[in-house]
Amino acid sequence: MKEKLSILLLLVFLFTACGGPYVKIPEDTKLGTEFQTEEEELYTEKTVKLVLSRLDKDYPKGTKMRRDAHPKHHGCVLGSFRVNKDVPEEFKHGIFQNEKSYSTWIRISNGSIKPKEDSKGDIRGFALKLTGVEGEKILSDEKNTQDFLLINHPVLPVGSPKEYYQLFEAAFRGSPASYIFGWNPFSWKLNALSIVRKIRSKKISNMLDIRYWSTTPYRLGKYAVKYSVKPCHTPSKAIANTTKPNYLREVMVAHLQEKEACFDFMVQKQVHPTEMPVEDPAVVWDEEKSPFVKLAQIHIKQQKFDSKEQMDFCENLSFSPWHSKPEHKPLGGINRVRKVVYEKVSQFRHERNAVERKEPTGKETFAKENK
Repeated sequence: MKEKLSILLLLVFLFTACGGPYVKIPEDTKLGTEFQTEEEELYTEKTVKLVLSRLDKDYPKGTKMRRDAHPKHHGCVLGSFRVNKDVPEEFKHGIFQNEKSYSTWIRISNGSIKPKEDSKGDIRGFALKLTGVEGEKILSDEKNTQDFLLINHPVLPVGSPKEYYQLFEAAFRGSPASYIFGWNPFSWKLNALSIVRKIRSKKISNMLDIRYWSTTPYRLGKYAVKYSVKPCHTPSKAIANTTKPNYLREVMVAHLQEKEACFDFMVQKQVHPTEMPVEDPAVVWDEEKSPFVKLAQIHIKQQKFDSKEQMDFCENLSFSPWHSKPEHKPLGGINRVRKVVYEKVSQFRHERNAVERKEPTGKETFAKENK
């Protein structure tokens, strides 16, 4: 009996350990190709309804409503985003067409739905909003900005709109493990478990010293690409006091009081349609087969960013991968769901907080202190 049970468990492990793929990619798929399932619209609507109802429950009228994801920010810092003069010809599209510098707000955050102490394992976010970006935009509400959203892991634990909804639903119920483990062991999502464990096990001492990835793909010319930023400054040697609940903000404050920070902004192009799928951001794009290429550099000068005025400004900003030029169109099902969900959440949050949604200019009055 024990031998049979061991064999069964082994088979379950072998069947599920690799996980997914969450999206079945047709063998004849071409590079950069998107495709929608019949159920995508349904799960988009379900996700919107779920998120808005949860926010309404968690933040009764009269209380300040925060984001549904990445509600805890460590601050928004002002930087510059300078496009290199030697961008490869194949990537000279959108903002990367010419050498140019953009004033840029960077929101650095924790991803957990419920804010918690920084010592707890969590997704860490790095959201860029370039200002003074002229030309056509996909969404009409942001006419002069371009957003890039990244986290500190190369993939997501979910790969399809259905999985995206199910993970949110489990998390809102306070039972994220129920998303991974069901009554049928052959349906266990061990790949998602592995990704979550890797994310939560990362020990972060300074948010300015780690690498971030877009996880989802975007259009760039005739290619689908993913983004990544990695530090180009010397890492801090200071030892963080991780017993403090907000030590990551304190470390950032200390870092930018003493020295500057910089990041290389890079792109990785899709070179295989099924091994590097557009529709499944739970799959790693192999960097050996397609190395990241540097297109720009982010420069963050010494500054003070934790004044109440600037922290409130940071709280009221909205970020979306669809705040974008058409040349950088977000690709894949998760991004298509985000388009609807992020817009609805932003509208709901700003209306509930009685705060006007405004584009930043990079020339905000408190920004003068950061120059």
